[in-house]
Amino acid sequence: MFRTLIFCACLVGLVAGLALTAVQAVGVTPIILAAEKFEVVEEAASAGEPHSHDEGAAGHHSQETWAPQDGVERTLYSAVANILAGIGFAAVVLALMRQLRGMGWVRVSPMKGVLWGIAGFIVIFLAPAIGLPPEIPGAEAAVLGQRQGWWLLAVTASGIGLGIVALAPVRFKLAGVLILAVPHLVGAPHHGGPVFTHPDAGAVAALNELHHQFILASGVTNLVFWLVTGVLSAALFQRYIQDSARNGAPNAA
Repeated sequence: MFRTLIFCACLVGLVAGLALTAVQAVGVTPIILAAEKFEVVEEAASAGEPHSHDEGAAGHHSQETWAPQDGVERTLYSAVANILAGIGFAAVVLALMRQLRGMGWVRVSPMKGVLWGIAGFIVIFLAPAIGLPPEIPGAEAAVLGQRQGWWLLAVTASGIGLGIVALAPVRFKLAGVLILAVPHLVGAPHHGGPVFTHPDAGAVAALNELHHQFILASGVTNLVFWLVTGVLSAALFQRYIQDSARNGAPNAA
C-alpha cells in the first residue's frame, strides 16, 4: 500500500507540476521578467555606490549569485521544482484521504477531489497570501525569518481550522473559525517603508501595476495546481487505494 501511495503521488506530482509550469510560463514568468528589467536598471544606476542598498537586498542578477538563464534553462528548473513540490503535496493529500477513509469518512471521488483541491489552495496559498501577498523582484519586504515564521503559522492554523470546520461536529466549528483567524489577528510582518524604492516615479508606478498583476496571476496558477492535484489524487485514490484503506488492509502503511 505504501508503494502504491508513493507511485500515485509521483504521478499526480508530475502532472500537476507540469500543469503549473505551463500556466506559469504564460501568466507569471512574463511579469517576473518585466519586473527584473526595472531591478537591473536600478542596480546599474547605483553602480559606484556600494553602500546605498541593504546587504539583504542583493539583486537577482548579482555576479556572486548563480541563477538559471532566462528561457529553456529557467523553465526546466522551474518544472523540476514544481514537480517535486507536487509530489510532496500529493503525498500529503493521499495520506490524509487514506487516514480519513480508514476512519469511515465518506468515499473519495474525483468530484470530491475538487473540494480537496480548494482546501489545499486555501491552506497553502490563499490564507498566507492574505497577510503576505506574493512579491515580484525588487519589492521590499520584512526579514525573511519573520515572514517564514508567520507563513508557517498561517498554514498550520488554516489547516487545523479548516479541518475542524469541515469535519468536526457543529459544536466545535466556531473553534475552527477562531483558529483560522489567529494568524491574521497576530498580523503578518511587513516592511516599514514603501514597497518599491526605485528612483524613477514612473518605474514605481509600473512596478505597482506589475505587483497587482502578479498577485492575481499567482492566485490563478496556484488554483490550477491545486485543482489538478485534488482531482487527480482523488481519481487515483478511488482506483487504487480506497477499498484497501476502508478495509484496514494489514499491509497498509
